[in-house]
Amino acid sequence: MMIAFVITLFFWPLMIASIICSAAGILCKSSLSLFVAAFLIIPMSLYLAATPKFMVWGLVFPLCYIASALCIKKSKRLLAFATSIPVYSVIGWLAYTVFGG
Repeated sequence: MMIAFVITLFFWPLMIASIICSAAGILCKSSLSLFVAAFLIIPMSLYLAATPKFMVWGLVFPLCYIASALCIKKSKRLLAFATSIPVYSVIGWLAYTVFGG
């Protein structure tokens, strides 16, 4: 029971923080913010990697943020946003599944 509480305590705030860091990184052209976002999304990735539907795909989401950071370093802001879309989509889907569906 306590473990579930701790996971819940950190799971959603870290996902929201990763979205904020990634959006700030893309808007301010800061690759460091995107690397921080990649670090913050790791708990969600590990959780998804443990489920049958996302076995390996769950580990791809931090790599999307890292790819965005590399795009920002090369001044490709639109491509950086495009590589972040899968993470935004899965977080939106997960939020809909848990809270709305």
